[in-house]
Amino acid sequence: MNLPLDRASQVPLYAQIHEKLRRQIERDELKAGAAVPSERELAELCKVSRMTARQALNSLKSEGFVYQERGIGTFVAKRKLDVHTRNLAGFTEEMRGRGLVPSSKILLSERERAGPDTATELGINAGDEVFHFQRLRLADDLPLAFEDAYLPVRRFPDLDKKNLEKESLYKILGSVYGIVMHHAEEVLEATCADRKIADALKIKLKSPILIVHRVVFTESNLAVESVRTFYRADRYRATFFLTNNAV
Repeated sequence: MNLPLDRASQVPLYAQIHEKLRRQIERDELKAGAAVPSERELAELCKVSRMTARQALNSLKSEGFVYQERGIGTFVAKRKLDVHTRNLAGFTEEMRGRGLVPSSKILLSERERAGPDTATELGINAGDEVFHFQRLRLADDLPLAFEDAYLPVRRFPDLDKKNLEKESLYKILGSVYGIVMHHAEEVLEATCADRKIADALKIKLKSPILIVHRVVFTESNLAVESVRTFYRADRYRATFFLTNNAV
């Protein structure tokens, strides 16, 4: 491994090491599961102090590029999946598109009365009946996301009788109810996992997570679903696509 450093640069040496290793990981020169030089090996390789090597490895770890197994070593983490902000697709479609096997576990399926906020989001009256679904979403049997969704009962009768563990919700809405998803409004937040989310996603309490709140509409602007999805931050990153409207 070649990691030449510019010792005349104002960029700290640990940051240079971090950047070079990060680029090798992003270019797949260091593949998922590959061993990364230890703190001692990195210090000898780059002719820096062990403290500098430790800083570089810790910064890579905090960003999710590597993980450590005590007594064994440091390894390249699996590449993070993107939470796209320009594609209106469900979890099932996204995972299959990435060559992963999606699955779901129903944690909650019930009918309840819509509160004021949910009613406003769905364009219904407070107190109207809604389906409340909570699902754990997995890819290749790894828990990746926790979904908390509301849909109006009167628009989708008997939806709670469908097999939402085996079938895509969006596919069911299209094939059974004739609903075509057209656009959505999304809000992205970063926070820490509470006990319920941490237990479901098999992560530590207060681990960083991403929350995407999405309200989905048809072309006629009929609200279909209000859903909050809690993503593991060690497995996801948000990707934005921006254009210059002035050009």
